[in-house]
Amino acid sequence: MHFTDWTSLFRATALSAGILLAWAIAPAAAMTFSTSTLADGTRFVLAKGQIGEGDAGRLRIALQSAGRDAFGHKIVALDSSGGSVGEAFAMVEVMDREGVSTIVMPGAACASACAQVLFLSGIHRIVAEGGRLGLHSCYDARERSRSMACNELIAQNARARGTPYESIMAFMLLGTPTQMRWLDAPDADCWGFTRRPPESGSTGQRRQAALACGIGGDAARVSLTQTSGKRSDPDVIGIHSRGPRG
Repeated sequence: MHFTDWTSLFRATALSAGILLAWAIAPAAAMTFSTSTLADGTRFVLAKGQIGEGDAGRLRIALQSAGRDAFGHKIVALDSSGGSVGEAFAMVEVMDREGVSTIVMPGAACASACAQVLFLSGIHRIVAEGGRLGLHSCYDARERSRSMACNELIAQNARARGTPYESIMAFMLLGTPTQMRWLDAPDADCWGFTRRPPESGSTGQRRQAALACGIGGDAARVSLTQTSGKRSDPDVIGIHSRGPRG
């Protein structure tokens, strides 16, 4: 099945469940999109703020002004606390059609739906030194418990795009839905959440036996027997009867 077909399926499931991944339960808001230029002259899109209704259409328009890198990809830099999972998957459909790589710039943070859906759906994925990813478990507000269906939805999309299933699922099971796990650049590489361009000399997915990766700086370190990818700090994901909220 093509990525676009998978993404449409994930989006439909997320919308029907009313899944939310965001920093606590906050009013819906929309991202802002702007364009800037990398040192090599490539124009890229900066997507900033909470993911809300209509962001897929705004991203599509913003990408029209973006250039392509040496690999033929457009670049989206992410700085967001998360938001609507359904809209995030709609944005991924746009990313798939355009061929997008994702990056978290120095000083930026990409958490929840931003990290677990948008960032992990990039063709190449980089967390720059000083950038952070934030990951956590889904939460079913109706049942007042962790949502394994939501976690599986996120993990399957990530696995389809090259992230180790064990890594993404480990972080969604590691703590409670209100505990965000933060990862810096080395940790994101270690756990296999990044995928660097071939010329960079590192794939960003280091497959070592019993590899010990960090989960947020001074936090305790965790060992995985297979491939790695990493996570750290708290956040809330909810499934609401009224549909997705940011």
